[in-house]
Amino acid sequence: MRIRYLFLLPELVLLFFFVAPIFKRIINAGNFCGAFACVVLLAATWFCHPLWQAIRRLWTHLAGKIGICAVSLVLLAGVLFCGAMSVQMVRAISSVPQTAQTAVVLGCHVYGTEPSPMLKRRLEAARDYLNQYPETVCIVTGGKGFGEDITEAETMKTWLVEHGIAASRILTEDKSTDTQENLQNTAAILAENNMDTHITVISDGFHLYRATILAKRAGLTADTWSAYTKPLYVPTYWVREWMALFQLLVLGHG
Repeated sequence: MRIRYLFLLPELVLLFFFVAPIFKRIINAGNFCGAFACVVLLAATWFCHPLWQAIRRLWTHLAGKIGICAVSLVLLAGVLFCGAMSVQMVRAISSVPQTAQTAVVLGCHVYGTEPSPMLKRRLEAARDYLNQYPETVCIVTGGKGFGEDITEAETMKTWLVEHGIAASRILTEDKSTDTQENLQNTAAILAENNMDTHITVISDGFHLYRATILAKRAGLTADTWSAYTKPLYVPTYWVREWMALFQLLVLGHG
C-alpha cells in the first residue's frame, strides 16, 4: 500500500504541470493528452490489484492474450518513440552554433501589437545572439493570426529595434502561418538576397528539433539557439511536440 503512494505522488505532481498552464491561457493538445495519461496512470495505480486480477483473467483466453500483447506492443512503441524524440530534442537544446549565421526567429502569438511572454523570451534570445555576433543579420517570421492587430514579424522587428538591434540587420517574413511556412518562406528570402542557406534557428528548446527537420526539407542547414521556457510549461509543450513529430515523421504531414 505504501509503495502505491510513492507512485501516486509524482503522478499528481505531473498532472499539476499539465493542468496549471490552462490558467495561464496555454491550452493545446499537450495539456489534454498529458492530463489524460496522468489520470489513467493514477487510476491504474489506485486500482492496481483489481487491474492485475483482470489482466490475469484475460490472459487465460487466446483473445485476451492477443489483446494484451497488442496493447503492450503499442505502448512499448510509443515509449520508444517518445524517448528517441526526447533525446533529439535535448540535443537540439544543448547545441551551440560553431560559427555566426543568419538567425531565423520563429514566430509566436502576439497580443494585439505586443509580443506574448513566450515570444518575448524568443526575442531576448535573438537579441543575445545578435549582440554576440554583431556581423550577422536575422529574419523574423510570422504572419497575422487570430487576435493579432499586426503581423508577428512586424511586432518582432519593432521589439528588436527598441532593444538596440539596428533595423538594417532585420529582414521580415510576414506571410507564414506555421513553422513549415516560416522556413519555406525564409528559404525564398535567402535565395532572393543571395544569402547563405546555413542558418541558426531561434525558438523555444522543445521546438528546435522539429524546426531543424523542416529547415532541411526547405533546403536549409540549421543550427539551433534555444530561448528560455518556463519550467511550468515544459511538460505541456514537450508532449505537444511529441505529437507534432509523430505527425511529421510517421504520418508524413508537416
